[in-house]
Amino acid sequence: MLDAESLRNAVVDVALRGGEMLRHHFGAARGVRTKTSRYDLVTEADEAIEAELARYIQRQFPGHAVVGEEDISRRVLSGQAGSREGAVAQAAGEREWEWLIDPIDGTTNFIHGLPIVATSVAVMYHNEVLAGAVFNPIQDELYVAVRRHGAALNGRPLRVSAEDALARSLLATGFQYDAVEGKRVNLDLFRAVLAEARNVRAIGSAALSLCYVGAGRLSGFWELRLGPWDLAAGTLVVREAGGRVTRLDGGAFDVWQPSVVATNGRIHDALVTLLKEAGRGL
Repeated sequence: MLDAESLRNAVVDVALRGGEMLRHHFGAARGVRTKTSRYDLVTEADEAIEAELARYIQRQFPGHAVVGEEDISRRVLSGQAGSREGAVAQAAGEREWEWLIDPIDGTTNFIHGLPIVATSVAVMYHNEVLAGAVFNPIQDELYVAVRRHGAALNGRPLRVSAEDALARSLLATGFQYDAVEGKRVNLDLFRAVLAEARNVRAIGSAALSLCYVGAGRLSGFWELRLGPWDLAAGTLVVREAGGRVTRLDGGAFDVWQPSVVATNGRIHDALVTLLKEAGRGL
């Protein structure tokens, strides 16, 4: 079993490697194409970074599994799984040690040259996230969290915001398309929350949005359809900074399930209640 310092060093090492590759490719996105739907974008850089990080992890930690966004897409496209949800279910708990990596969280931002992008890395043991790192190399921000050892940004301890009312809270969310119907998902929830909160942002990177909650820049974040690679590191940052994380319905959070509500804790119940009311039938 790796100790806390070893876990921290391991996830930071991998995140920095991925981030440096991201920095190298930033501003020159090549090979942009779609994956499982016309709204699901990937670039040559996504695939190259994930492949390199997977090889590196498996050299350093033989026997550890690596689950990445592009790996899941390949399982679907190759017919190993009938859907993304099925592929994620296949990957869950495949081995006692699993790494969850997103080479470029914020691919659409990356394609358009927006500097809100990051490499997200987490390591799990028996389905429990023990350590995570999210690195935005363009803004030189490294978020790190280790279970029961706190969270930090560039070495400075993090603490969630003190806001205790939605009316004074800046929140964030994200919007996906329904791949079948071609409709934006989350608009009803967005309208409901926007009417009660100070404002709501769509940042374009779930991992960074979660880290911003941990850093106190946002008081909350929710999203309906995310992958475990989006969630693992950032949710640990929120928790270790004193925040709270649940599913959209307020139930116990599971990194392998797609929905998340992450807050400073003080506004959590109010936000979950609002989202449940607005999301009836989802």
